[in-house]
Amino acid sequence: MRFGYLPETDIKTGNLRTEDQLRDAIQNLQKFGGIPVTGEIDEATLKLIKARRCGLPDQPDPRLSRTRHKRFTIHGQQWSHRNLTWR
Repeated sequence: MRFGYLPETDIKTGNLRTEDQLRDAIQNLQKFGGIPVTGEIDEATLKLIKARRCGLPDQPDPRLSRTRHKRFTIHGQQWSHRNLTWR
């Protein structure tokens, strides 16, 4: 839920999820991470789940699609160059 793959929980149902919801969430995470899409939690998927991230969801909120949203990156990636310029 924190990274946007599962909908927020309902007070009545608590944390109950269907198998299809979980499988779809895992597949979407695997697509986002660029790893083979199996729908099962394997070693590569676990590594992606445990990767350090910023606090923003991986999947943007569709309600905010008309507004500008912050961009983010998964921690651990490096830029190809270190000389930066700005103005």
